[in-house]
Amino acid sequence: MEPIRELVLEGVGVSFGDAAALRDFTLSVEPGERVAVIGASGAGKSTLFRALTRSVALSGGTVTIRGRDLYELSKKGLRDLRRRIGTIYQAYNLVPQLPAGVNVALGEVGGMKSGRALRTFLAGPDAALAKRIRGALEEVELSDFAGTRTADLSGGQQQRVAVARLLVQRPEIILADEPFAAVDPVTTEKVLEALLALNDAGATLLANMHDVDLARRFPRVVALREGGVHYDGPPEHLTESKLAEIYRVDPHNETKPVPEEQQSVRHCMEDPMIRLTEGRDGVSAH
Repeated sequence: MEPIRELVLEGVGVSFGDAAALRDFTLSVEPGERVAVIGASGAGKSTLFRALTRSVALSGGTVTIRGRDLYELSKKGLRDLRRRIGTIYQAYNLVPQLPAGVNVALGEVGGMKSGRALRTFLAGPDAALAKRIRGALEEVELSDFAGTRTADLSGGQQQRVAVARLLVQRPEIILADEPFAAVDPVTTEKVLEALLALNDAGATLLANMHDVDLARRFPRVVALREGGVHYDGPPEHLTESKLAEIYRVDPHNETKPVPEEQQSVRHCMEDPMIRLTEGRDGVSAH
């Protein structure tokens, strides 16, 4: 019997108005893989991740995660699946008014029933969860900032809080969308080390990035161009000529990248506690 693949996109299309963000997109990822996704701005990298969390409508194709059609799942099935997927974004998706430690706790709270989640917010985490929160903050070198309001932290510190949240969540799949774009080289290394440690522990890791040198540290690189896969293979075969093709501007292509703020997302009725604890900042399911 053929093993079930972690992620499979077959013939996926996503459009925003007249602009196609993904075109007949096909990709499969095995459990535990470590994949870097590169490409010019507007190539479809962020839209790919939004398709993998069912945060955009498809114009065609299918997305399956561990053999389950993502876009056919019930509300409960989608919520259960999302709790197994950890996300980290350039915008961090933290709750700025809450202390760093509480934001880290959200990695676990997302898997709790509403009653226990509410008690955690009101009375604080139990001893076991508190220990995991301390350990996660220590791992990203923020142990002294558990009680600091997240809005008062620097961008790099907030990025590390988001990683600590993943460490507490212990997801099976990690989608890291430009996690290094707004942080300094030292923070980049800390964030990368934490993500690689989660991958070494068994989590499947997909990371969007602009830095090709960082991408070369992954055993598999997928390069997007104009909404499709232009290269898929090991970093040693990613030659300078291939990179030039990937990042080349097509003067005959009149399709402009779709600004993030114009990428409309249909919202469904959803438990607001779940949206908060999953760290999804105004993005809900279709």
